[in-house]
Amino acid sequence: MKERILTALEALLLSCAITAGPMAALAHVYALPLSWDTPALVWSLSLLLGLLILPRRRGGAAALALAIGFTGTALRFVTVADSHGGTTRILTASTELEDVLQKAEAPALGENDEAVWTETADGERLDILRAYTVSITADGSEQTMTLTGSHTAAELLAAAGVAYTADDILTPGAEEIVPEGSNVTLQRVSYVEYTVNETIPSAVESLPTSLLYRKQDKALTVQEGSDGLDTVSYRETWVDGQWAYTEELNRATQIGMIPTVQKVYGEQVPVSSFVGPEIVDGAPAEGVAAVYTNQRSTGYSASATAKGASGRRLTYGTVAVNPNIIPYGSLMYITSDDGQFVYGYAYAADTGTAMMQGTAFIDLYYETYDESVTSAVIPVTVYVLDDETAAQYKEQNDAILEADTVVGR
Repeated sequence: MKERILTALEALLLSCAITAGPMAALAHVYALPLSWDTPALVWSLSLLLGLLILPRRRGGAAALALAIGFTGTALRFVTVADSHGGTTRILTASTELEDVLQKAEAPALGENDEAVWTETADGERLDILRAYTVSITADGSEQTMTLTGSHTAAELLAAAGVAYTADDILTPGAEEIVPEGSNVTLQRVSYVEYTVNETIPSAVESLPTSLLYRKQDKALTVQEGSDGLDTVSYRETWVDGQWAYTEELNRATQIGMIPTVQKVYGEQVPVSSFVGPEIVDGAPAEGVAAVYTNQRSTGYSASATAKGASGRRLTYGTVAVNPNIIPYGSLMYITSDDGQFVYGYAYAADTGTAMMQGTAFIDLYYETYDESVTSAVIPVTVYVLDDETAAQYKEQNDAILEADTVVGR
């Protein structure tokens, strides 16, 4: 019966609001669904009286004012916000929390829930802060806290009486809001620093060269290496008593490591460092003035300060010739007939009896005796460049010769 009366009353109010003018319509907008509490029902009946009867005598505005005045000043708007639900706006005269929650169709307050009232410009606001739990794990133990509202991880640790440092690992971060029902984890971080002397084993540096094409599995040691010694500072990071990682803080070399340098076979890698035109299909791409094929080459070596008959310092890329055939200073490209051995670009810088007598066409210079023996006699093809082409590479090759200060490299 009550529900039928309320429904009929609401329908009547709506009808009157439509016919009674703007003030009545405004009153209906703010009149939320009626309930069977006395003040609201009295207010509704009073409003109905003002809309049906008084407008005919005094005007709609006066009628509305009279209707509202009849109910007293107890009616007010309340915005109810539930942290586990939505937000509802109601009109009520009740100050009882239970009545307000019931009218807002919100669950009753739980054991640890909080209700917070605040004044607003158009009434009041009731915030229902539902309780939830958060677990805090630190120092090998776990405790559960019951909370309401939003809190950062730092706030929860402070409330739990747990201190921490900037080095410790806090998850979530200190200023992050902790979600309901989640876990806050604090991991203690500590450091151990120490300094040790470390032996740096001699590394092996390989220099590829086609010099060893006859003994491709052999390595020629150019330089004997030795171990080095470093003083190194480290810091270990420990998390909750467990080692996590080690980082190097500082390193000071006490004795420098010297690498062992070995020459190994490298297919078609030139013995000489001198440069010239691009090699295409085993021959210079341009500037070739003469070609001598299937010529007998030999190998020789001399002291580190030796100079050839031309006065040029001897190094990889200088060869002995018959200057009547190939003038001193000529730039040439030398490779074996099968292409497995490549001496590379070289300058005519010396001569010898074998070349002058014709028993050998060219004598290739090596910086060690072992290398000259390894490549004693090789059939080669010699490409002699014209002077104009050779001149284009003179400056670059002079710089290479100037930088060549290590014997055997």
